[in-house]
Amino acid sequence: MRVIAKDGSVVWVRSMEFGTSTKSDIMIVPRGMAWTSSAPDGKKGMQWTNKYAFVGPNGFAMESPLEGMNEKGLYVGGFWMAAGESEYPKIKPADYSQTISQADFGAWLLGNCASVAEVKERVPQLKLTGVEVEFLHMSPLVHWSVVDASGKAVVIESIGGVITVSENPVGVFTNAPSFGWHLNHLRMYINLRPDNVQPFKLGDYKITPLGQGTGLLGLPGDQTPPSRFVRAAFYANTALQPEDADGSVTLGMNLIANFSIPKGLSSGIGGDGKQEFDYTQWTTVYDFNRKALYFRTYDDQDYKKVSFDKLPLDGKKLLFIPMWNVKPTYADVSGQAKTH
Repeated sequence: MRVIAKDGSVVWVRSMEFGTSTKSDIMIVPRGMAWTSSAPDGKKGMQWTNKYAFVGPNGFAMESPLEGMNEKGLYVGGFWMAAGESEYPKIKPADYSQTISQADFGAWLLGNCASVAEVKERVPQLKLTGVEVEFLHMSPLVHWSVVDASGKAVVIESIGGVITVSENPVGVFTNAPSFGWHLNHLRMYINLRPDNVQPFKLGDYKITPLGQGTGLLGLPGDQTPPSRFVRAAFYANTALQPEDADGSVTLGMNLIANFSIPKGLSSGIGGDGKQEFDYTQWTTVYDFNRKALYFRTYDDQDYKKVSFDKLPLDGKKLLFIPMWNVKPTYADVSGQAKTH
């Protein structure tokens, strides 16, 4: 979800749900780092060198981000698409030098683009393909959310083998189906408002509210992507607008807290035939204007902060900040007890 303060400060918040541990850490990718993407048939694809440094979590021991923000304040995040909801273009061998895999697409955008306008200009020049992710033993389908420091937001999708870049007028995003489907689905909830409903008479019986929140009666509360999209759209666009960046970060953290899934509430069978539980593995909050990333994990609910101005952004080596398998260090304030 996107939050824009009255002073123009922009924040993006996201929660990552998955059935098995993504084993994510925060990647620091410097300027000048060389990349080579994969192409079909195990061939090499596009090669490039980072123009911009960026920071964000990886996953599955990959040296490529699941999402991130670069030094210019451009955010790119990949979101899961279900089988049958997307299809990558068919790539000819002659085009492999312009081909980039879905696993490296986010890294290319973050390393080479400074704004949504630049993304819209450059993406049509690329050849996007799907490659197998070793940890998952499959080629995952993905669509992407892109937001820049001005608050402009677009969605990149590959539907029916055609790459599209479309505007995001509601500033929220989730998984399958396609983004256009989610926007159309909002029409089912056109009656919802943040304002409480007034009592009214039904025959001779006066119906009165049971409590606060009656304007949002009917808001879907389940964990499916369509329901989460609807909730996110209403939450992000009806919450009171904060004054500044501090307020945006605080609001973002409060908004995204509504989407956390504890282990056990969403159960399924994994690819190995064993039971798995889809749960919120980590949450990220990106402060575009002050170039900072806040994150917390399932096991450590205290937010940690990563500041770009305190990182080495030049060089040719990846750096990592531990994110998973880190235990919380709760601040003990017992000694602060005193009389008023």
